[in-house]
Amino acid sequence: MPESQERAEARYENLQAIEPLLGSLRVLSLSTMQMALNRQQDLTRYAESFLQVAGQLRGAAGKQKPSTGQVQTPAYPPRKPRKILAIIGSSRGIIGMYNKHLARRAAELSADASEERLILAFGRRLQTALTQQDVSFTPKDSLSSGSTPDYAAASGLIRAWTRDFEAGLLSAVEILSYRKKRRSGEYQPTLTQIIPEHNTRFESLDKNIGQTTAERQNSRHTLWPEAIIEGDPAVLLEKISGHLTAIRFYQLILDSVAAENLFRYRLLEEAKENTDQLLEELGQAIQAERRKQITQQLQELLTGSDMLGRR
Repeated sequence: MPESQERAEARYENLQAIEPLLGSLRVLSLSTMQMALNRQQDLTRYAESFLQVAGQLRGAAGKQKPSTGQVQTPAYPPRKPRKILAIIGSSRGIIGMYNKHLARRAAELSADASEERLILAFGRRLQTALTQQDVSFTPKDSLSSGSTPDYAAASGLIRAWTRDFEAGLLSAVEILSYRKKRRSGEYQPTLTQIIPEHNTRFESLDKNIGQTTAERQNSRHTLWPEAIIEGDPAVLLEKISGHLTAIRFYQLILDSVAAENLFRYRLLEEAKENTDQLLEELGQAIQAERRKQITQQLQELLTGSDMLGRR
């Protein structure tokens, strides 16, 4: 057997062995993405309950806007509050340009010298991409395992950031992560400010649910009966605001999980198509080589029996 045919058959066998593995990884990526989206829907329903209560509390508080809670503390000399930029990346591979797009956006933001930013990088692969972009960062462990966010770690971060913001040590907390664009439906690196929230505390979550607070308050149908409020409604509203901020952070993590697995699925789908094409090409090459060998063997037999000379 010629050496070229041996190599072709070895490649053919290797590709046949890899093909089921690619299929399994594709199914796993797709199912993980779907589980993340399902958890996101569950969080939306959970936030809906808080928003119903918040609407009643705002009515009881005379529709007063909750205070930001930021306390000005004297400092000698005065310390300028810094901004936190938390980047949600990946610790797993087979995702193409996923982390590189985040790192390039982070490099653009870090080039802005007008604000002091502390960059927190969540995910080992992201940290490698940031190093290649020469971006200074503080490494952090991943915020998710499979399709499940690390709720305890995320909640602890929100509490710490909120405490520092109220103490005047932070000016804002921004999250750089993949989010789905409403118009295109594609996931793109997006900057989201979660502390303090723009406009009202509940606007971003209301948009995520698909119904504004005003529409929900004006609706005759409500999921909650008239509440009996004990205590200061403004204080209770602040507590709910903190829960909603944490929920918003969970949703961003789940968006990142879904985007990561979509990237992985598409790469694996492309790899499957390339594998199928290579298998077809190698199969044709092997068959052609076999036919060539059979023809050559027949010619040798005919020559040996002197039949070819007689013709």
